[in-house]
Amino acid sequence: MNFFKELTLSTSFPVCLNLLPHYAAAGQPHNSLMNCVEEALDDGRICSFFLSDHPAHPQKTPSLQLAEDILAAGGEPIISLALTFYDKNTVIEKLQQYFQIGVEQFLFVSGEYPAMPDSKQTKPVFDLDCVQLLMLLDELGISAGLKKSPESPNVTGETQNIVKGCAVSPFKSLESEQVWQYEKLKRKIEVGADFVMTQLGYDMRKFDELVRFCTLQNITVPLVANIFIADQQTTQFIQEGNIPGVKMPDRLLQTLAREENEPQKAKEKQFTRTAKTLAVLKGLGYHGTLIGGNSSDFSAVKQVLDEAEGFQSDWRNFLVDLDYSDSSFYYFQKDSRLGLNNNQPSPVEPKHFPYPMYSFSYFVDWMVYLPRGPLFKMTGRFCLFCNDRKFWNSSIWLLEFLSKGILYGCKMCGDCALYSCGFLCYQSGCPKKMVNGPCGGSINGYCEVFPDKKLCFWVRVYKQMKGVSQHVTFSAPPIPARNSQLNKTSSWINFFLGSDHRKMHFVDD
Repeated sequence: MNFFKELTLSTSFPVCLNLLPHYAAAGQPHNSLMNCVEEALDDGRICSFFLSDHPAHPQKTPSLQLAEDILAAGGEPIISLALTFYDKNTVIEKLQQYFQIGVEQFLFVSGEYPAMPDSKQTKPVFDLDCVQLLMLLDELGISAGLKKSPESPNVTGETQNIVKGCAVSPFKSLESEQVWQYEKLKRKIEVGADFVMTQLGYDMRKFDELVRFCTLQNITVPLVANIFIADQQTTQFIQEGNIPGVKMPDRLLQTLAREENEPQKAKEKQFTRTAKTLAVLKGLGYHGTLIGGNSSDFSAVKQVLDEAEGFQSDWRNFLVDLDYSDSSFYYFQKDSRLGLNNNQPSPVEPKHFPYPMYSFSYFVDWMVYLPRGPLFKMTGRFCLFCNDRKFWNSSIWLLEFLSKGILYGCKMCGDCALYSCGFLCYQSGCPKKMVNGPCGGSINGYCEVFPDKKLCFWVRVYKQMKGVSQHVTFSAPPIPARNSQLNKTSSWINFFLGSDHRKMHFVDD
C-alpha cells in the first residue's frame, strides 16, 4: 500500500523518511542513502522516502536515479518538486520523467530563492506557483491520469493517477502572514491538491491550529506533519537563516543550549523529544508524518519510532514539555486547560481607513473594468479601435507604461493582476512573483529575499486590503499561469480582447 492510500485510512499513521530534503546541513553519499533505505525497509515501519528534486547540496547521483534505485529496492519515493528553476514546459517534462520510472506521488512547493545568484548559477525562474501548477495539470488532463512509457520498466499497461501534495506553514507570527497562508491553502485544495504537508516547525499549538482550521473549513484531505530531529547542527543551520521561513522557538533554543552541557545525554533527549512530538501529532489528528534528521543513519529514526509507540497513550501528558508557543498571532483562542486552542477564532485587527492610493485605484477599476462601470463600454471600444492600428496601439502602450509605471512600478507583463493584489504589482513587488498568495519564506513579516529589510509583498497586500474588510480574503478566483507571449504588450488592450487570464471577451452591443 502506498503512502497516500495509508493516509486515507483511519487505522493507519504512515511515516515517510525525509531522505533527501531541500534543506540539509551537508550532502549525503549515495551509498549511505541507499543503506538507510534498506535498513528502513528491513525494519518494516517505513516504506516511503521523501526526495527533493533540487536539494540544497548537489548530489553525485541525481534524484531521478535515486528514486529509481529506491523503487528497485522495494521502496516508494515521494518527490518534492520545487518550482524555482522550472518553467511550465520543464515542470511537465520533469513529471513525465519521474512518472515513467514509476513515481506517482509528488509534493509541489514554490521553492526558495537562491541565496547568492550570480552568473555562474542557474537563474531562478518562478514562472508559476504551486496553485498555477495544479491548475495547469488539471487543464492538461494530467490529474486524470498519465500513461507510462512503453520503455518504462514498471509498465502496467493502464492509465494511472498522480498524487499531488501541497505545503502550508501554520507557524507564522503575524496575522498578515498567517491568514494568507490559510487562504492560499484553500486555493490549493480548490484546484486539486490531494494532501497537505506542513512546513517545518516546532510549535504544538500551531500544529493544532492547522487541524482546527481544516475542520472549520471542511477541508478533508489528509494532513502530514513535517518534523525534523532538533539537534545542535539543525539549530545552527536554522539560526543562520538557511531554511527560509523556519525559526526555532526561544524556549526550544534554551533547552538545546542546556543540553550542550551534557553531550552524552543530549542525543537521547533529542530522540525522546522527537518521539513525544510524534505521539502528540498523531493524537492531535494528523494522518501521517514526514520525519528527518541531519544523518542518513536510520538508527536515530528507529529509536524515535520505538519510543513513540510507548508514548502514544499518554500524548496529552507531553504537551507541557513541548510547549514552544511564541507566536504573536494564533488563529484560534487558547485553551488554557491543555495549552492548545479552542474552536473560537481569535479577534483580528480592526480595519483601518482605506489608503488614498487604494481608494483611487479601486474607483478607477470600478469605472473602467467592471461591465456595470460607466466607462467600461467606451474604454472597450477605444481599446479595440487601437488594437489594429500601429500608431494608436503604440500610443496606448506608452500611456499605460508611463501611468502604471509611476503609480505601481508596472513591468508591463501584459496580464495585469493589480485588482487581485490590493492594487500592488506582484511582478515588481515580489521576488518570486507570487500572485496566488505568499510563499512560506517570510519571517516576522519580512521577505525571505530581504530579511529584516523589506516586508513580504503579501503582508503589504494585507495592509492594503484591511482598508476594505476586517476579515481579509482573496478578491479574485485562483489566477492561472501567465501567458508569456503577452509580455511587454498592453494589458488594457489584452483585457478587452479577452486574451489575458480573465478572458473578458468584450462585446460592444
